Amino acid sequence: MSIFSAIGSALSGLDAQSASLSAISNNISNASTVGYKQSDTDFESLVNAAGASNTNSTAGVTTTNTVDVATAGQLQTTGVNTDLAINGDGFMVVNTSATPSSAGYLLTRAGSFRQDANGNLVNAAGYYLQGQALPAQGATSVAGSLTALTTVNVGNLTSTGSPTTAMTFTANLSSSDTAYAATAPAPSTSSLTYYDALGSQQSLQFQFTPTVPAASGDANSNTWTMNVYDSLSSSPTTPIGSATLTFNGTGANAGTLASVTPVGGAGSYDGTSGNFTITTANGQSLPIDIGALNSASGMTQFAGSYQTTQLSQNGAGFGSLQGVSIGTTGVVTASFSNGTTRPIYQVDLATVPNPDGLTQVSGDAFQLSNAAGTAQLALPGQGAAGTIDAGSLEGSNVDITTQLTNMIETQRAYSSNAMVIQTSEQMLDTINHLIQ
Repeated sequence: MSIFSAIGSALSGLDAQSASLSAISNNISNASTVGYKQSDTDFESLVNAAGASNTNSTAGVTTTNTVDVATAGQLQTTGVNTDLAINGDGFMVVNTSATPSSAGYLLTRAGSFRQDANGNLVNAAGYYLQGQALPAQGATSVAGSLTALTTVNVGNLTSTGSPTTAMTFTANLSSSDTAYAATAPAPSTSSLTYYDALGSQQSLQFQFTPTVPAASGDANSNTWTMNVYDSLSSSPTTPIGSATLTFNGTGANAGTLASVTPVGGAGSYDGTSGNFTITTANGQSLPIDIGALNSASGMTQFAGSYQTTQLSQNGAGFGSLQGVSIGTTGVVTASFSNGTTRPIYQVDLATVPNPDGLTQVSGDAFQLSNAAGTAQLALPGQGAAGTIDAGSLEGSNVDITTQLTNMIETQRAYSSNAMVIQTSEQMLDTINHLIQ
């Protein structure tokens, strides 16, 4: 190798160490960047195209920068529901546009998503989170391809409400009220809300009137008239449901329902299920669980005052969006002011055979490439895909200690290459002096 070859090799060494220092500098500056993947510098020796067997054929060094995509950073808890981290393998699918195009799909683990002005979830780099829009029941399978995904939008969601389809009303009626009295005691009354087909809140009023004995000295009648009134009714004093309730006065089942007899066709009763079914003023069929015959868990007649024991109903009124949450399986669920929840999107994860083969783009995202292999979508927690950890972010995978050590090594190597050039110059000066 000639002196000029030595200078050329040293110059390539300076360039290589400069490239290494640039990568180290970039890693250190992004040590706190969410989802950042560190760059590593690989060195390769250069060889002359044709060198004699007795001649040194090396011609310096070149470098290649690679990105360590496969190594995950540490998860950091943020408490923000739309911050997403992946616990395990895989990438979130994003798009450069809110109206996805096939050319704009990218993969990322930088999950700091927030709503934009239109309700789309977009991360700090301006990439839009992609997922499957879910039907009301929430059941779904993994999307067939990236193009089957759409931008996750959580704006302008409302709950239309749902009608009441089941209700429970039970109470204890005072046994002393059916004893002999000159006049019948006042009715016992309670109300219970229900929701109609439009999600509007309505009310049923339950009224229980005791049947007193016919004459002094007669035994307690243990019989009551139950009337149900509807706030929607055009004739609020006319019951939409009416029945005679007879209770067992003695024996093992004392105090429980012995029979329920509908009056005037206003309702029907099933002694096995305990449902007294009425039709509301707007034609809504509504089963009310008042308890099965001979059951202590339904309507009862024991000593003591009147009091309700079970009041419940399903259904809900109109509700506005209160917030969204994302589960470990990637289901985005909306919560509404009426207490209901609804799954709205499924976030699928993408996996590739060789993550380090992905092409890095700005914003801590990656393009697919031949070196990475074909992307496969999977539901979080299934197959090779990890789970989603909402309320967390993945930090960078940069180890500051390692980078500082690499920087010292790079500085020494750079100085050594510079010394080679300086020594070569001195040798050339020596030759020049000989010639003179």
